[in-house]
Amino acid sequence: MRCPRCGADGVDAAGYCVQCRLYRGPVAAPPPPMAGQFPVYAAPPPPARRNPLLIPGIIFGVIAVLLVGAVIVYAATAGGGGEQSAAPPDANPVVVTSETGTPAALPTTDDPAPSDEPSASASARPSASAAPCVAGVWLEEKHDEMVTVRNTGTFLFTGGGAYHRYSDTGRVVIDYGDGMHLRGSNGGTTFDYVFAGFISYQWKVENGVITYSAPRPDGTETFIRNGHTDYSGKLEARIPAPQRVNCGSVAMSLTSNITAIQLKRTSPAP
Repeated sequence: MRCPRCGADGVDAAGYCVQCRLYRGPVAAPPPPMAGQFPVYAAPPPPARRNPLLIPGIIFGVIAVLLVGAVIVYAATAGGGGEQSAAPPDANPVVVTSETGTPAALPTTDDPAPSDEPSASASARPSASAAPCVAGVWLEEKHDEMVTVRNTGTFLFTGGGAYHRYSDTGRVVIDYGDGMHLRGSNGGTTFDYVFAGFISYQWKVENGVITYSAPRPDGTETFIRNGHTDYSGKLEARIPAPQRVNCGSVAMSLTSNITAIQLKRTSPAP
């Protein structure tokens, strides 16, 4: 209500005009709320609250990073304390044969002199002229080889039955057929190394030594220990060590520090 004297609005707490000080009486109190109604008051805005998970989340993230780092370090160092870790179950347990050990029936340096007459044994001394004699088809009658079994040792394996087809073009195919077995033992443990399919190489003879290169395998190999298969997989592209060759008209031997193979000729041409 306006002041009738000065026209100003509003009175003070004592009831006087705020401008001319005319007494107008105290300000009337607001009427009480009606029955069933409640006074409405503006609620103050709630203070901003900090996310109680923020700090624990950061701490958890740091701990997780530390744990992952610890696992990586452990994985990188585990297994390094022993001399040799075990091979995974699907790994071939046979290591590339080493030039150690002495297989049976290795020839001595006292081989007989060359002979032009046919012989049932490989009696001709190795020479560069042996290459034409090698060409043809040969059957392994006996195959002795020192084989290294991972985490076990090196043992003599014996078998035979593979065909060697030496072409005069410089390619040889070693045919294992449905399975050529090399068997060995170590105390009460028996081994059976089975080759199937074939593998071919480039071959040449120099100074009575035959060497192989450029392997092309197509087959399988299986390693059996005490009647249980330790490994079965594709035939590996191994290259035999250079071998001394003694070649006659009907028989041939191939020998190195780890192998002694006796063969008989089955055909003059591959």
